[in-house]
Amino acid sequence: MDHLLQIGFVGSTTEPIMESYTTLSAIAAVTRKIRLGSLCSCNFFRNPALLAKMGATIDQVSEGRFWLGLGAGWFQEEAKTYGYAFQNNRTRLSMLEEAVQIIDMAWTKENPIFHGKYYEIENFVLSPRPVQKPRPPILIGGDGEKITLKLVAKYADACNLFAGGEELRHKLNVLREHCRSVGRDYSKILKTRLASVMFAESKDEAMKKIEPFKPSWLDMKSYSNGFLLGSPSEITEQVNDLKGMGIDYLIVNFRGKYDPNDKLTFSKDVMSHF
Repeated sequence: MDHLLQIGFVGSTTEPIMESYTTLSAIAAVTRKIRLGSLCSCNFFRNPALLAKMGATIDQVSEGRFWLGLGAGWFQEEAKTYGYAFQNNRTRLSMLEEAVQIIDMAWTKENPIFHGKYYEIENFVLSPRPVQKPRPPILIGGDGEKITLKLVAKYADACNLFAGGEELRHKLNVLREHCRSVGRDYSKILKTRLASVMFAESKDEAMKKIEPFKPSWLDMKSYSNGFLLGSPSEITEQVNDLKGMGIDYLIVNFRGKYDPNDKLTFSKDVMSHF
């Protein structure tokens, strides 16, 4: 994730976290198959023309494995710590829309020109261009119903959602309606879901295991909505439910003390069913 301070869902702000794009560049150079991207890049950290250049560079280094995840940014403490202006929600979302347009133009057009309220480029030169044609995929993060999901419908190849249950079904329906209003094929947008995994003998046991990680300001129901919990068979069932609602692609991390066996178990006993 593209954060400069650790976030409250994961740990304290003093815990280690690597800068996203230098890390992606390092990983690109020593891997051959995995896709590479940030979930999600904070738009106000980098001028979009620079981000287009950085993304094209990683796509070159990785021989066409880069994804751009991009969001408006939300972590006000982080912005203040690093000296970034933190605009109101509507302004940050307007900046995001201009940024997506600039990046798309930078990757697909010769010498594009764009004059917006927040950003502009003049006879822009990008060389080398990305390996992927017409461009690397763009994922817009966030699930705000009035603006963010409409931006997904207008510009994105993928979205990433956090909600669960009926709220998730509702968000997908909102996206479907936005696609209809802008004349976009809803099925062409990859619907992704971010989830943390906690294995245990049962879902109830897993709930007990995640409790110490819950931020004090968040209630347990809201916190647990972001998890896949329980035995491999229970988690497989939960993934099936997400698939049934229309989620195409699952993105996971693992909470608690690092254990590579978690990834092995997930690979063998959950992923194998899909």
